[in-house]
Amino acid sequence: MYKRILVPTDGTELCSAALATALELATLGGGSIVGFHAGPPDRLGPLAEEDAVRAAWLAEREQAGTDALSWIARRASEAGVPCETLMIHHESPAAAIVETARDRHCDLIVMASHGHAGLGANLRARLLGSETWKVLSLCAIPVLVVRGPSNAP
Repeated sequence: MYKRILVPTDGTELCSAALATALELATLGGGSIVGFHAGPPDRLGPLAEEDAVRAAWLAEREQAGTDALSWIARRASEAGVPCETLMIHHESPAAAIVETARDRHCDLIVMASHGHAGLGANLRARLLGSETWKVLSLCAIPVLVVRGPSNAP
């Protein structure tokens, strides 16, 4: 069984299905989870006084990541599953996920798939979600993709 499971979150409701799956696997195998959020880079470039909107956006994203990780820690505690949380600021969420899984010695990544990339994206990315597809392409660690409820009829 899997002993250390990375659970990336972007803070959306869709990630709850991935977390539930990861918690179930960790419970069955006596494992732990690593809740992870890849925030935007600390700076989007040189911030000047007129860039208050960008600074506010970065602060909002930081708070959203903190809230998402707190939610993971709370759910893990309720399930009795050991959990650590981590936020890393990175230009590429997929690369940050793969690096963190490797650095934290995770043996499985459980992530949600949005599957709603624009029409210009390739078919695989549209079906899975572009970040999920990038993780699958970059990672040697097993990845379990959990699809949330569909909006399709």
